[in-house]
Amino acid sequence: MNRKIKIAIISFVLASLSFSAPVHAYIDPATTTYIIQIVTALIITLGVTIGVFFTRVRLSIVELYVRISEFFIRLFSKKKVKGRENARTQLRKQTVADELTHGKRALSSVCVSVAFAFTFVVFGIYELYKLNADFFNFPLKSLLPSVLLLGAFVAIILCGILIIFRGIVFETAVSLVFGIVLAGYVQGNFLNGGLGQLTGDPIDWSARTGSFLLNTLVWVVIISIPFILKTFNRKAWTVTVRAVSSLLVLVQLVSMIVLGSYSTTTPHRSNRYLSAKAIAEVAKNKNIIVFVLDRLDIRYIERVRRDDLHFFDRLDGFTEFTNNVSLYSQTFPSVANMFTGQRHMFERPMNSYLKEAWTTSTFLPELRRQHYAVHLYMEPGYTYADISDLEHITDNIVENEISLRTHEALAQFVRLSAFRYAPLLAKPFYWTSTDQFSRLISEETMEGALPYVSDDIKFYKHLKSEKIRIGDIDRRLTYIHMQGPHMPYVMNEKAEPAAEGESNAMIQTKGSFHIVYEYLDQLKQLGLYESSTIIITGDHGARKNDVLPLEEPIVTALFIKPSGKAGTPLEHNSAPVSTDQFRPFIYSEAGIPYEELGETYFEVSSDSKEPRYLYHRLIKKADSPEQLLIYKILGDANQFENWELIEERVIDR
Repeated sequence: MNRKIKIAIISFVLASLSFSAPVHAYIDPATTTYIIQIVTALIITLGVTIGVFFTRVRLSIVELYVRISEFFIRLFSKKKVKGRENARTQLRKQTVADELTHGKRALSSVCVSVAFAFTFVVFGIYELYKLNADFFNFPLKSLLPSVLLLGAFVAIILCGILIIFRGIVFETAVSLVFGIVLAGYVQGNFLNGGLGQLTGDPIDWSARTGSFLLNTLVWVVIISIPFILKTFNRKAWTVTVRAVSSLLVLVQLVSMIVLGSYSTTTPHRSNRYLSAKAIAEVAKNKNIIVFVLDRLDIRYIERVRRDDLHFFDRLDGFTEFTNNVSLYSQTFPSVANMFTGQRHMFERPMNSYLKEAWTTSTFLPELRRQHYAVHLYMEPGYTYADISDLEHITDNIVENEISLRTHEALAQFVRLSAFRYAPLLAKPFYWTSTDQFSRLISEETMEGALPYVSDDIKFYKHLKSEKIRIGDIDRRLTYIHMQGPHMPYVMNEKAEPAAEGESNAMIQTKGSFHIVYEYLDQLKQLGLYESSTIIITGDHGARKNDVLPLEEPIVTALFIKPSGKAGTPLEHNSAPVSTDQFRPFIYSEAGIPYEELGETYFEVSSDSKEPRYLYHRLIKKADSPEQLLIYKILGDANQFENWELIEERVIDR
C-alpha cells in the first residue's frame, strides 16, 4: 500500500478518536456506534500496516537479489540489460494506459457506490433503529428486507451511472461521491452532538447561523480532499478511493454484527404489544379512567380560559387542582413513577429502571387481585421498555403479526437517515419527529388489534364511529395516554387535522379536551358517568428546553371527578399536591386500604408545608455533561420564588 494512503487512513482514524457520542432519549439522530467502528478501523489498519511491512521486507530481499543478479548480468551482456530496461519502460507505460480501462473504472465505481448505499441506507437505517429501538413499535424484521433491497438498488443505479463516464468526467464524479460519503460519515458520527432529540419540538435553526457556516466549511474541506489528491497523485487517488470506501463498509459491517449480537441491550420488539383493542369499552359497574394529555401544563389551561372563560364548564363534578407538581419534567420516567412510585436518578440505563419499576411494583397487581381489569394505552419507549414487563398487570396485550406500510416506512427512515448525515445547512429540510414512526403499521391484517399509538385525531374518529360500549367485565382501570398539547401541533380545536402553522398549544389543548368531552358525553349516555372516577392530567408540565436550568415553574394541570359526584359546577383546589397522591387516591376510589401510600388529593391541606420536588434532567452538550437538577418547592408552585435548586448532580453511568 502506498505510504501516503497509509498515512491518510491512520490520520482519519486518529482524528476520529477526539470525538464522543451523546446519550439518547426519544429518537436521537446523534446516537452512533463510532467507538466500535474506530476500534475496527484501527485493527484493520494495523493489520494492513503489518502486512505491508513484511511485504516490504520480502520485496527488499527480492530487490537485493535482483541487484546482485543485474551486476553479474552487466558483466556479460550490456545488450540484455538495455532490453530489460526497455521492457520496464513499456510496462510502466502500459500500466498508465490501463488506469482508465473499463475494469478499473468498474472497480472504483463499485467501491464508492457500495460505500454510499451501505452508509446512508443500509447501515444508517439499521443503526438508527437498533440504537433507538425503545421508540419503535414494530420489530426490525419487518423493516430490514426492504432496507436491504433499497440499499442494493441505490448501489446498482449509482454504479451504473458512474461507470458510463470516462476520463476527467469519471474521476470528477467518483471524487464527488466519495467526498460526500466521507463528509456524511464524519457528520453522522461526530458532528451532530448539539442537535438533541427528535421530541416533536421544532429546532431553532436561526440560532445556529455560526454553526451552519463552520459546518459547511468542514464539508467543503472534506469533499475537496479527493480532488486535491487526484491532482497531485492519480494512482494514490485511485487506491485511496477504493481502500477507504472498502474500509468504511467493513467497519460499519462489523458494527452491525456487534449490534445484532448484543440485542439484549435493548428490548426485542416482537409481535406482542399493547393493543388499542377495547379502548372504547367500559366496565359494567366501576370504572377508573385516567386521561393523560402529554405536557398538559397549567399555563395552557389558563390560555384556553382567557380565550374562552366557559370552556371548562362542561367538567361537571370535577375539581381542578391548581397547585399540582409532577416529580419529573419529562414523560420518562414520569409515567412509570406515577404507577409504581419508584424513583429514577438516571444513574443506570433506562430499560433497567423500567423493568424493575414495573415488575416489582405491587400497585397495579393489587388492583387486579381486587378483580379490576387494567388496560394501559401507551406507547413503548418512554413509558415501558419490554412488553414482558407488563404481562402480569395489563389486559390489553395481544400477539399479532405486525406488517408495515413499506413505502411510507422506507420514506420515513430514509428521511431520518438523511437528517443524520446531511450537513447542518440541509437538515431543516429533513426534520422529522418520533411520532411519525409510530404510525407506520399496516391496518389491513390487524383485525382491530393495532398497537396503541398516541394519535388523538384517530382516537376521536374511532370514538365518533364506534362509540363507547359496555363490556363483560365488572371493574376496570383505563389509562389513555394522548398526545395532548405536546408538539408537533397537528390538530385544531375540533380534533380535526390542522395544516402546518394553523395550530398552537392553546388550540391543540382545546382539541384534546374536545375529545375528552366526547368520551364523557358518551359515558353519560350509558349512565356510567356518575359512578366513574375520572382523572384528566398531564404526565408533566411544559419546560422551555432540556439543556438549561428552569427559568419558570412547571405545574401540571389536574382535573378529578371522584366516583359518586356529578351535576355540580367545576370546583377549584389550591392544595399543594403532587404525583405522590395519585396512587392512594386510586386505591381509595377502588375501596382498597391506602393509608400506607400516603394522602389522597382531597386529603392534602391547602396550607400544607410538606416540601415537593421536581427532577429536571439536562441532556449532554458539547460543553457540559448530562445533569440532574433537583428542585425543592414550598408553597404555591405557580410562584417561581418558591422553587429552590437544591442539587446539581452530574449523571455518571
